[in-house]
Amino acid sequence: MNDSDSEYEETEYLVYGDFQNNLAPHQLKREDAAIKIIGIEGDNPTAEINGSIFKGSYDMAMGTYLFFEKDNNSVPGDPLFEPVCRQQYKYVTKTDKIINFERIYVENLPQEKQEVKEEDQNQTEAKTSDSALKPNITYKEAINKFGDEQ
Repeated sequence: MNDSDSEYEETEYLVYGDFQNNLAPHQLKREDAAIKIIGIEGDNPTAEINGSIFKGSYDMAMGTYLFFEKDNNSVPGDPLFEPVCRQQYKYVTKTDKIINFERIYVENLPQEKQEVKEEDQNQTEAKTSDSALKPNITYKEAINKFGDEQ
């Protein structure tokens, strides 16, 4: 382990995100759901979930939100006195902040503007590729310059 590895620390934060019924439960059932969050440390984070885009804002919760995780080491209770639960959970942490997400839609630019931009980009690429391939001095000048440097 070198010094550069010890400089970095990883910190995990649990954040409660409220999508206000704009996100169907079946969109998150798959374990490979595509979730991307940008700008979580800023005032207005943006989330993309399976192609849907959401704009967020921080707010204080009306109460406390608790986070639990599955407890694989739980001791089963006595079935005579306690109801049998299939899965036991244990407390992890709590939060009083919440991110309220609202669905936003990104519209396509009109076709005319896109075509003009593509033409400008193609012309710029052609100019750069032509100038990169053309030498700025002749063969004789290069030989003379090489001879002068020695």
